[in-house]
Amino acid sequence: MGFKVVHTLAVPGKDLAEGVLQDLDVELVKGLWQTEDELIAACADADAVIVDIARKPFTRRVMEQWRHCRILAGVNLGYDAMDLAAATDSTIVVTNVPDYCLDEVSGRAIALMMALGYKIVQANSAVKTEQRSMAPNMNVMLEVISPVHRMRGQTLGIIGCSKIGTATALKAKGLGLRVIAYDPFVFGGVLESLGIEPTDMETLLKESDFVSLHVPATPETKNLLGYEQLSQMKRTAYVINTSRGSVIDEPGLIKALQAGLIAGAGLDATALEPIEKDNPLINMPNVILTGHSGWYSQEAEAELFYKPMLQVAMALKGRWPTFATNPLVEERWLEKWATND
Repeated sequence: MGFKVVHTLAVPGKDLAEGVLQDLDVELVKGLWQTEDELIAACADADAVIVDIARKPFTRRVMEQWRHCRILAGVNLGYDAMDLAAATDSTIVVTNVPDYCLDEVSGRAIALMMALGYKIVQANSAVKTEQRSMAPNMNVMLEVISPVHRMRGQTLGIIGCSKIGTATALKAKGLGLRVIAYDPFVFGGVLESLGIEPTDMETLLKESDFVSLHVPATPETKNLLGYEQLSQMKRTAYVINTSRGSVIDEPGLIKALQAGLIAGAGLDATALEPIEKDNPLINMPNVILTGHSGWYSQEAEAELFYKPMLQVAMALKGRWPTFATNPLVEERWLEKWATND
């Protein structure tokens, strides 16, 4: 019996790792369908669908029409926009790619921390627009970048210390920073074994020179950092967000920056993407914006397409996928599909 796999993100010129399916009797259909109706029609008889699980069109209405679908293989780490309950009700397993950009995102957090702390953006602008230099007159540059402090010995506070948060912490420790972390879902002993000091949220905000967010977008993390929390930080401290824009209350952040309650921010994600032209963050020299590009490297992009194909191959063989995000459906899923091994 042959299978039908629909790839809804088939960008011309991209290697979709089709070779992973070569040992299976598979018809691979490729396209760029966007709306609910387009997805219902294109995937009506699909056994597997490769999707962007961070987008809204994958709704209950869509999944209820996919009578043969056993897996939605996402090319994302985050799956906050996916209706997991609807997938579970339809006996569809949803997978993500939880480890494809750990090095990239943790590296971006460190890059933002160092750029903010060393005033790299301000120095670059001063040199390019006014040809400022420390030589021969040191003061003309100090007017732009002062104060700058040695990175070693400063404190990085990490909110959310799972895979990316931990990778960020270990890189920061290599630079000589003290690292503290708040994560109610990670045992303190686990953090301590890595040289990370577990702490509560209030202490983290008060003691950190840099606060880096590494949490998923959930109802519990929405607006996790707002004006009230930011007002507890040092006036010399910086906020870094390489997770989702929704975890920061953006109006509260703007208000805190305008009031000088914190020294600046490095944001890979914003509340709206792309950011609005009239957003005050754009014109703040102490704010770095990188447009949700922290995940990207050529190596990460290759994994982004390769690993979902592996999940599809497992599912078509009747095996429970490694990166399943809705484990509640596992028993029913195996009863329905495992016999097709």
